[in-house]
Amino acid sequence: MAHIGLRSFLIASLSGISTAHAATPYVSSDHAVRARNPQATAAPKAVEKHAVAPKHVTGGSEVITVRTVRNAPRLARHVPLGALGNKSEFDTPFSVSSVSAAKIEAMQASDINDVMRYEPGVQANSNGTSTASGSSVRVRGLNLDWTNGYKIDGMAIPYWYIDLPVANFDTIQVFKGASAFMYGFGSPGGVLDYRLKAPVENRKITLEAGYRSDAVFRQMLDVGGSLDSAHRVQTRLSFASEVGNQYNASFVRNLSTSFTTDVRITDKLHWHFNGFYLNTLQKGMVNTIASANGVGAIETISGRSVFGAKNSWKTNDMKRFSTGFDWEFAKNWSAALTYGYTHLNEQFPSNQITFTGPNGDYYNQAFEQKRVLTYHQVDAITQGHFTTGPVRQDVIVGITWLRQMFDADANSGALGPLEYGNIHDGRPIISNATNFNPRMYRYIDYQQVAPFWSDTFSYGKWSLMAGARYTDYMENDYSKTGSRTAAHRNNPVTPVVSLSYKITPEINAYFSWVQAMQAGGQAGSSNVNYMQVFGPIRSDQYEAGIKVQRKTFSGTLAVFRMDTGAAYTNAQNYYVQDGKSRYQGVEASASWLLTRDLNVNGSLAYLDARYVKAAVGYAGHKLEAVAPFQAALNADYRIRPVKGLSVNAGFNFVSRNWLDAANTIRLPSYIVGNVGASYAVNVGGHPMVFRAAVENVGNVRYWLSRGSRNLFPGAPRTVTLSARFDL
Repeated sequence: MAHIGLRSFLIASLSGISTAHAATPYVSSDHAVRARNPQATAAPKAVEKHAVAPKHVTGGSEVITVRTVRNAPRLARHVPLGALGNKSEFDTPFSVSSVSAAKIEAMQASDINDVMRYEPGVQANSNGTSTASGSSVRVRGLNLDWTNGYKIDGMAIPYWYIDLPVANFDTIQVFKGASAFMYGFGSPGGVLDYRLKAPVENRKITLEAGYRSDAVFRQMLDVGGSLDSAHRVQTRLSFASEVGNQYNASFVRNLSTSFTTDVRITDKLHWHFNGFYLNTLQKGMVNTIASANGVGAIETISGRSVFGAKNSWKTNDMKRFSTGFDWEFAKNWSAALTYGYTHLNEQFPSNQITFTGPNGDYYNQAFEQKRVLTYHQVDAITQGHFTTGPVRQDVIVGITWLRQMFDADANSGALGPLEYGNIHDGRPIISNATNFNPRMYRYIDYQQVAPFWSDTFSYGKWSLMAGARYTDYMENDYSKTGSRTAAHRNNPVTPVVSLSYKITPEINAYFSWVQAMQAGGQAGSSNVNYMQVFGPIRSDQYEAGIKVQRKTFSGTLAVFRMDTGAAYTNAQNYYVQDGKSRYQGVEASASWLLTRDLNVNGSLAYLDARYVKAAVGYAGHKLEAVAPFQAALNADYRIRPVKGLSVNAGFNFVSRNWLDAANTIRLPSYIVGNVGASYAVNVGGHPMVFRAAVENVGNVRYWLSRGSRNLFPGAPRTVTLSARFDL
């Protein structure tokens, strides 16, 4: 029956029912989570409370029972929160968003920009898989830390201009504001955590094939199950490939595989291993597109425009694994020990373009770089709870050791001669693909040892949390000759305090304050002082919010203010770290189940981000590439007259923003609309789902930017098709 329930879950979740679940597989999935963390509370009880009567779907001689919930409590899901342990989104005194694999599939998302399309306060700032710089986002106006801001299963990975295929992950989570306490050094804007597909107890085999215009084909295999009758050894293997020509005359080949296993040594002791491998080849992609000083607003250009030299190429090779033990050593108490290793080798002989006129005139240069980053990390954590009279205490104590080594290419950078042209008239030719000669040296090494502690006191409707992380941070910067140019030593204590009050069991109000530390910035390839490294930055964030979770409605509202160090490109094209930036705003999101068949989701974000202290001519200016206003609306509708058919549509709006810190050039606002449909059918007793989606229906032209006068043309109208079959 459990195996049949798994198939039922796939029919329910992939047929356009936005938050449908089947009872049996949900419990199985939670079992995998609890095996790794015995303190995780079982969320299925909240889901099953609103379960509707079973529906029976007959396929051949097999009867499949489907239990569906049209609006399972989204905020009731437990999520791993680093030093905060495992909490439900509803009980977390910070802003947290979690996007499930089912939702990613329904959106036909191909990269992180697509996944975070409708999340409030999350803004795409590059054009995903069609540019060699990869997909990336801003959270509350800040770029995530390339060194520490991206995680796999809660452990840091180098995210230097790469794309992680979404097919290998169960969920992708974004945490806003409290990142430094939860995970140590990192951008105070947030953390993006990719959670690998977890081991499953019952046999699972899924095949998927897809197509994305203009000619990219993808395949996916997802298998799992127990290797023994007692279900003591549970596994999951996922393989994905994507190969073909893209809409801007570039070529991509992404191969990725993940393997996870959980071994129950005893009922109280588990061993786990998670592995991930990525190999990427990209051809004909540009490294950087920038606007020269003194050039006005560049007219918007189609995402089909060809910026990359034909013979340019880029490879990414990432190896990542983690292993460790989870031990429930006493009633209500558990401990976990995990070691993680990551190695990224990136090679990139290409070209970069700088606009010299608003009509598309440019000069092109050869560009080369190679980066090799190696991470070692150990996490140890103990957590549990006890009661003293009417007061419950949840205690977490742990320590993190992280060593990060960054080797760079002494020959990296832009090279002469210059090639002049107009992007509307022809393709750039010059690159360094045939003369690639990297010379490696140790660029930076980081090390941090960080013990942390938090204690949550719960009394009736009130909950008070206090905690702190002490970080012994060491950073050494080196020149191309091998001599050390700078050494940064910091021993910050980053505290966190929050107070929550449950107005009713369905409404939780909170206030939180947290301090953060992040590594200093690094000058980009378009800056005069390319590769210069700066010292660490401290920040403060205050947030007040309210979360609501009802049977057919969930919503969040957060008001926040964050002060951190200012970093920008000045009029002389030098990247500088000087003064203070302030980010303050409001975020709201809601999900309504309006009818049994119609679910509507909306979000709004207002952000006032400016330099409050900076060099003369910059103080008071708005931060570059940060949109003051964002809005999104999407809906999915199940068409009852056609069994198994559902449709969805949505849009996201991003207001105009500044390209430069001097606030002289504006990037125009844009609205991008998306539509999709899915059709679920039973084939020989096995569920099969067909999906179609169109991104940027109106073929809108728009710019994206990471700041520092960098530009990326938004993706044009793109069609995605897929078929998924479960055995």
